[in-house]
Amino acid sequence: MKYKHFQEIEPSNKTDFIMLYFAACRSLRELESNVRYKQNGNLTCEQAWLFRRLYHKLSQMAALWKEQKI
Repeated sequence: MKYKHFQEIEPSNKTDFIMLYFAACRSLRELESNVRYKQNGNLTCEQAWLFRRLYHKLSQMAALWKEQKI
């Protein structure tokens, strides 16, 4: 998968941050569930760490957004 650089992303008035946050959390949960299913309910330590790290980054983005809104 090729990712765009942050500076290349154009602004959009069609999206709402709150909706995007919950959609990203849902996708992360589905991905974790799929990985657990493929590995008989277990995650390696590294996989668990990466999932926690991604969720933490989502939480940090939400906190920054809330700070800027207030």
